[in-house]
Amino acid sequence: MAKEPDQTRWVGIRPTDPSENIPVTESAPLTNIQVEPKPGSANFPVTESAPLTNIQVEPKPGSANFPVTESAPLTQIKVEPLAVGTEFKTLTKKRTPAIADLQAIETPVQLYDMTLAVAGYNFITLGEVPANKLWVVTSVACYCSNNNPSSVTARVYNGTNLIIFFNQTGIVGNDVYTQVCNIILNPEDELRFYWVGCVAFDPLYSMAFGYQIAKY
Repeated sequence: MAKEPDQTRWVGIRPTDPSENIPVTESAPLTNIQVEPKPGSANFPVTESAPLTNIQVEPKPGSANFPVTESAPLTQIKVEPLAVGTEFKTLTKKRTPAIADLQAIETPVQLYDMTLAVAGYNFITLGEVPANKLWVVTSVACYCSNNNPSSVTARVYNGTNLIIFFNQTGIVGNDVYTQVCNIILNPEDELRFYWVGCVAFDPLYSMAFGYQIAKY
């Protein structure tokens, strides 16, 4: 009878037919891993619990898109376009904006209106805050250049309520009435002026000043 080959001479590991999978456990730190798919298949799951220093991922043949999930902390990600000269865009949004970002002025807000009054009561909408923006109103001013309306108020309309932050009574024609303030308007809030006791065709001047910032 032929002597059985000495199996201790094998350096590698060979599967036992018909099995095709052999589990491998590696306790030492790894510096490189190369994974190939099962013959006849281009898709395979990969699980790695040891710290990795480099991961190279290539798409399925015939496809340029593939999902990648990574739960371990990453320190660097390199992204390249599909072909040389191909442009691609990335969008990054901060999870927690810095104080400087919250206070950054996008544009001044300078609102002005002149309306010829109807007799009695008049209201004027100076402007509406754009979506995803905030208005910080720092001052308002108003005057009537002809007669003497009984009162004027500046208000914020939020779709439900009218919030008064400026009121002036006993108006004298051509006198300018101002107020310094710090009023924050939410997206789609309206800034309005309400005039009471007007004479028809009175020129009513309403103004507001401040700045616009982004809402996070």
